[in-house]
Amino acid sequence: MYSNEELYEYVLDNIQKVIFPEELIRLKLSLSVFELLALMMSEKHQPVTMSSLAQGMSVPMSTATGIVDRLVKKGLLERGRSEEDRRVVTVILTESGREVIGDLKGLLYSNLDRVRGILTVEEFETALELLRKLVLGFQKDERAAEEKTTLRRIIEIE
Repeated sequence: MYSNEELYEYVLDNIQKVIFPEELIRLKLSLSVFELLALMMSEKHQPVTMSSLAQGMSVPMSTATGIVDRLVKKGLLERGRSEEDRRVVTVILTESGREVIGDLKGLLYSNLDRVRGILTVEEFETALELLRKLVLGFQKDERAAEEKTTLRRIIEIE
């Protein structure tokens, strides 16, 4: 079994070959990871409220506001108001934002096709199952930490 140090070295030596192909590096030079995430969430939940965006990115509202401000200045998002409740601020992709997301999806789909070409169908399905298991495990750990924090707050108040 590999030590953490050996795995760290291996990942460090090889991550750019798998995770950051040149096209994605060029795209990321102009956008932060959080900006890309905000664009992706805006595309998925058209339009998305600022509070949903902040919650989805697991950042405070002030951070989400700064991210959206930068994306509005870059012409990738525009702000609006909810028709049901004018107090609610929404964001939606501009045409330029849709183009960036289209490019990103194209790169991701291309990389998924490369992975499918390297792995057998069974290996690909196993990899997806392992990924799902990891995500669920991390979510479970997060929930447990949140419950401990909530419990401490309740005890402190009493």
